[in-house]
Amino acid sequence: MRVGIIGAGAMGRAMARRAARAGSIVRLADRSAGRARLVARETMAGTPGVVEASSIRAALRPGLVILALDRADSLEFLRRHGRLLAGKVLVEVTAPRTDAYGTDAYGTDPCGADPCGADAYGTDPCAAGPCAAGGYGSRASGAGMGDLMAAVPGASWVRACAAGDAESIYRGLIDGHPVDIFVAADDESAKIRVIELANRSGLRALDAGRLDRARVLDELTSLGREISHRLAAPEGWAIKLLPSW
Repeated sequence: MRVGIIGAGAMGRAMARRAARAGSIVRLADRSAGRARLVARETMAGTPGVVEASSIRAALRPGLVILALDRADSLEFLRRHGRLLAGKVLVEVTAPRTDAYGTDAYGTDPCGADPCGADAYGTDPCAAGPCAAGGYGSRASGAGMGDLMAAVPGASWVRACAAGDAESIYRGLIDGHPVDIFVAADDESAKIRVIELANRSGLRALDAGRLDRARVLDELTSLGREISHRLAAPEGWAIKLLPSW
């Protein structure tokens, strides 16, 4: 499978690693070409897949494209490049950025250090203002799924929520168990493609229903982030559905 990933920050790094573990050919684009090259080399090591730093146009050629940006940056990106994405499967893997603790969608401080740089796509996340949530939005600041979908209405949208921090997703395991990823979409064939990719990558994919669950998945991430913050969990976190298999 060929996969495009937009953004080489912490979540883009995690998604590139998972896709490479699944044996995919990955095109990774970031405003910082140097960062994309570093992440590509790291995430491909020891996997059956290929990860290559690429231009935006090259990363948008595959039929499945993962958006690993801050929600506000994703919306801006889609408004600029949406004409190239009609008919593709677009996978949103982040959540609205801020909550009461000022942390980002996967438990890191957007104003602090990130394993691959402070932002997801070469912009300052501390300078971005909040966007109103869309039809599949969240009460947290940041664009909602409805805003993203409206920017590219001709795409098959999938919300994939790993409900864990980026480092746990990169590793693929939490307490010795595969990290769960919850997948919601209105297009069943698009959902199946993402579920199969996640399962091949070593994660455990669970069908979370239609896209009207996007708000619930955002809240699930927010809850896990808050609990992790209160526990000061040093090894990362993820929400696991039991029984496990």
